Amino acid sequence: MARRLSRYAILTPFSKADVVAGICAISGFDVKVMESDSGAVVVREVAVPQYDEWDIRNITGPDADEAEGGERPGSSDSGSSVAASLSRLSRYGVVLFDVRLADGDGFEEGVSGEVKARRFQSGRSGEELSSGLLLNGLDPRIEAFLLGELDLSEEEGVIATSGLSKGDLARLAFRGRARRDGAGEEAGNRRASDGSEASRSETASGGEEGQ
Repeated sequence: MARRLSRYAILTPFSKADVVAGICAISGFDVKVMESDSGAVVVREVAVPQYDEWDIRNITGPDADEAEGGERPGSSDSGSSVAASLSRLSRYGVVLFDVRLADGDGFEEGVSGEVKARRFQSGRSGEELSSGLLLNGLDPRIEAFLLGELDLSEEEGVIATSGLSKGDLARLAFRGRARRDGAGEEAGNRRASDGSEASRSETASGGEEGQ
């Protein structure tokens, strides 16, 4: 009997995995976040019902009572819902990689299936993208996870939102405010400096005209 696999990875434009993990935790998403050379990536493995080899549900999908616990909109198992939520945080949006694989289907050895990629912006699903072309240009660990070749438990820098405490979230919020305040102070200093430079230039210009 084939072992069906389902997982997703959401590529974000952010570099800090801890910040993205905090946002996901506050939003109620039970996911993991890993840092990569391509940005912070939100990942989750989704439980898929297993049936006997010739069970009709392998074609029609799970029964209604089984589907109730599956990929409901808004649940952590719904990659589309998580991607839509995260895409509101940046004008660049995010890219969702959604994977459906079968490990050993009885006819061929190895993994078969497909990887789909779709862009999300402003909370909405956008154009479908070429997953192969995208993955070729990204951190290879992303593709390794999608194909089940990367054990997240052995990777450094992977944060599980289920393991974040209220204290962790408070520290992340404080760090975020500190960064925003620092950026605002730096911008204010630049404006003040620019104003001083302009004032000195006007004074010097006025002195020259007086001469």
